Amino acid sequence: MLKFYQGVIFLMLFCTVQVRAQVSFVFIPELHGRTLDGLLQVKLANTGSQSQLVSLTVKVSAADAGNIVSIKTPAFQLMPGTNSLPGGLIARSAIRFAENKVATICRQSGYFMEGDYEYCFELNAGDQSHQGETLGDQCFDYYLQPFSPLLLLNPAEEDKICNKRPPFFWQPLLPAVPGVQYRLVLTEVKPGQAKVEALNYNMPLINQLGINSPMLFYPSLAKDLMQGKTYVWQVSAYKNDMLLVNSEIWEFTVFCEEETAAVVPESFRDITDLTKGNFYVARGKVLFAVENVYDKAPLNYKIRCITRPELEMRKLPAIKLNRGNNHVVIPLAENRSFVDGYYYLLELKLPDGEEKQLRFLYKSETE
Repeated sequence: MLKFYQGVIFLMLFCTVQVRAQVSFVFIPELHGRTLDGLLQVKLANTGSQSQLVSLTVKVSAADAGNIVSIKTPAFQLMPGTNSLPGGLIARSAIRFAENKVATICRQSGYFMEGDYEYCFELNAGDQSHQGETLGDQCFDYYLQPFSPLLLLNPAEEDKICNKRPPFFWQPLLPAVPGVQYRLVLTEVKPGQAKVEALNYNMPLINQLGINSPMLFYPSLAKDLMQGKTYVWQVSAYKNDMLLVNSEIWEFTVFCEEETAAVVPESFRDITDLTKGNFYVARGKVLFAVENVYDKAPLNYKIRCITRPELEMRKLPAIKLNRGNNHVVIPLAENRSFVDGYYYLLELKLPDGEEKQLRFLYKSETE
């Protein structure tokens, strides 16, 4: 008889484990854990073979504030396989906020402020025969940091450039999100139009999706920009179909003082010419000419990586400027900090206090 009861208890425990394990949760805190609405972007993976009526409870707590919010959804149908929650479910859910500062900000704005959070999900059966039975539960820990502004770099705000097919550069999204992609929209500004109106209502010249790096060369199929016209551009970061952040809207004007035929650049171009929006390829070294009207002095410069801003450019060679015209060579081929195909920004301060920036693509000398 004792063995019989032990067997029954074992079967009950086994069945309980099987039921609790039949549903798992797919939740990405760095994306969905930022807003109240995002909590219900969780996906439910049901390994069972039948559909059933269920309800979901979501509880969020913070390490330094305790409980923040609890959400209990009305009953909905769970199908076999991977399920997204029904649309508009949060509007019909019971939401309870705690009495603390973090909860108050979340209730007022719908956003979670920076902090260390725990997101817990519990799925319960909603049909009469298994009312309240737990089908699965899981918690996720994440230190939530706000996204930094998505900063545009080039073409600069209200800049005048003599380049009808300019490349576009911007800072990558921070903190980094695996699989993030960018969208760039460029359109012309009609006379008397505001920037936002132009971007929202004018036909875009560029509407490029699926950009994997914080840069875009002017698309080969897009029409050249026109002399004297003003344009606006904006970049958006997104993951799958979820918008993460938009940049500001910047405008620039195509303005060339003289419409002349393109000139093949010399080995050493003046640094001022190189920084006027032209694209520069550094094959193992950076070459430029600069005038120094002062006495001999070291060149004050630094180089940072645009492709991967976290990289540090170390052991840059010391460069000395003589009085008069200087042909500057900055050798990079032996420096392991530089990666073939990466984009960099050279920032230098001349002896007269003038500052220059040169964006370049690094290519190895062997290509």
